[in-house]
Amino acid sequence: MASLQRSNDRYPTGSRKQQIVETVLRLVAVQGTEAVSVQLIADAIGVTQPAVFRHFPTKEAIWLAVMDWLEERLVAIYSEADDPHEPGLVVLSRMFLDHMKLIERYPALAKLVLSDHLRLQYPSLQARFGKIHKGYSHRLATLIERARNDGATTGQIAGKEAATMFLSLIQGLGFQFAIARLPMNLMTEAERVLAHYLQSITASTGAAKSALRSIDAAKKRRKVAAAV
Repeated sequence: MASLQRSNDRYPTGSRKQQIVETVLRLVAVQGTEAVSVQLIADAIGVTQPAVFRHFPTKEAIWLAVMDWLEERLVAIYSEADDPHEPGLVVLSRMFLDHMKLIERYPALAKLVLSDHLRLQYPSLQARFGKIHKGYSHRLATLIERARNDGATTGQIAGKEAATMFLSLIQGLGFQFAIARLPMNLMTEAERVLAHYLQSITASTGAAKSALRSIDAAKKRRKVAAAV
C-alpha cells in the first residue's frame, strides 16, 4: 500500500496546488475515488480544510485540476514521442509504452478514467474527459493515417478505428493492473499486447517481425530520452 507523506511546510500557491493534485492521485491509488474527501486530502498534507479551499473553491475544482494534470501528461507523451522523421508505427509504439509507464507510475489514472462515480457526481468532469479523449484520439488517428500513407498498415482499417483499439487496450491493461490488481509485470504485458496490436494493423506479410522492430525502435528511443 502506498504511503502518504504529511507536510506542514508552506508552499507558493502554484506549488501547493500541485501538491494537492499529487496527493489526490496517491489517495485514489490507495483508497479509490469514492473515499477521497477534502478532509482526507487536508489530513494527508497536514493542513486544514480551509487551507485546501484557499486554492480550490470546491471539491469539483480539485477534480478538474486533476483532469488538467492528466491532459498535460498525455500531451507531453505525444509531443515527446512524435518525430516526423520516424515511421508512424514507431512513434505509435513509443506513445503506447509511455502511456503504460505513466499508468505504472500513477495507478490512480486508471481508476479516474473508469470511475462512473466521479462523472455522475460532476458532469463537468465528463465533459472535460470527453475533450481530452477526443484530442488524444485525433492525434492517434493522425499517426495511424500517416503510417498507412507510408504503406505500413493495412488499408482495411481506418485511423479512427485503430485509435479506438489502441485506447481500449490501454484501458484494459490499466484495469487489470490498477483495479483488478492482477499479479503482472505491466510493461512486459504491454509489450506483448502492443505486438499483437501492431500485427493486426500492419499490411506486410511479415507483420510479426515488423511489429517487433517497431517496438524495439520505440524502446531504444525511450532509453535514450531517459538518459538525457
